[in-house]
Amino acid sequence: MDTVIREDIVAKVEIVLQNFIDESGATYALITDMGGNPLFSAGEEDFDVDTLAALSAANYATTKEIANLIKEDNFSLLFHRGNNENVHFAKITPDVLMIVLFKPFLSLGLLRLKINGLQDQITALIES
Repeated sequence: MDTVIREDIVAKVEIVLQNFIDESGATYALITDMGGNPLFSAGEEDFDVDTLAALSAANYATTKEIANLIKEDNFSLLFHRGNNENVHFAKITPDVLMIVLFKPFLSLGLLRLKINGLQDQITALIES
């Protein structure tokens, strides 16, 4: 997929992502296409963003195939819990995936509510 996004949309999405980071307490947010190409990001990063994007897209695709195998449409939540960092995955559009990193002390439920609102904002911007 070739993703072309206008410069004004890039600026708006990056502001929305940074506001999400500031308000939610999440560590990092990444938006990537399903091919694993990073599109937007905000927050602290001390890792290879390209690798995170590629592995996240592959992880999501693998999980989708597991869902198909057991006759599920998809799993509504894709989440990995770690000792120092948690990862939440959300499909924003058929071609776009959002990855949010956050510390274990943050409430997953509250973060998911904020992510749902963020998804709506990002979708509206990307599709405009």
